[in-house]
Amino acid sequence: MPIGNSFFDYVNARLSIALLRSIAPLSIVYLVVCVIKKEYLCSQLAIIAAIEASFYLLVFLPRRARLQAVCITIVRYHDKR
Repeated sequence: MPIGNSFFDYVNARLSIALLRSIAPLSIVYLVVCVIKKEYLCSQLAIIAAIEASFYLLVFLPRRARLQAVCITIVRYHDKR
């Protein structure tokens, strides 16, 4: 889905990105509400939400923090003899 020059294409792309980024936090909210109410709407949905939330908390957030850290590089100079 390449972005064209129209305003509709821009809004559509931004809304799609926002929707995809909100899946993991909404999964966590869904699981918390289910635990508080002690009832699940759908067991398959709860399983998928648990997988998504665990990936977000255990893989994505630690790696994002590490990848956003300041990069320290070592520059090696070679002797030209």
